[in-house]
Amino acid sequence: MRAVMHELRRSLPPEKVVEIANYFPALERGIFLENWSLNESRQEVTSAEEFANRVYGRVKAHHFRVPSLVGDVFWLWNTKLSPLKAEAIFHCLPPPLAVLWREVNG
Repeated sequence: MRAVMHELRRSLPPEKVVEIANYFPALERGIFLENWSLNESRQEVTSAEEFANRVYGRVKAHHFRVPSLVGDVFWLWNTKLSPLKAEAIFHCLPPPLAVLWREVNG
């Protein structure tokens, strides 16, 4: 989940990072904002597959490739957060990731 969070925040403008952080419980918020800076370089999301490859680049030294990793994290957030918070996070996602969110959460 940490890799997905850190790659997601790298894909968003600072105001969206802060907005999403406020929807997470304290522990998850801490993980999401760990070592983050307003000056962090951004990288646009061109596709869900490209984003998944970036996430895998963050974990490949520790884990084998799990194609559903990003979708699994999105499913978890949608399941464990309140419906209002999950929906608010969904609305902050870049379009390719919003499509993936809907695919895994129906």
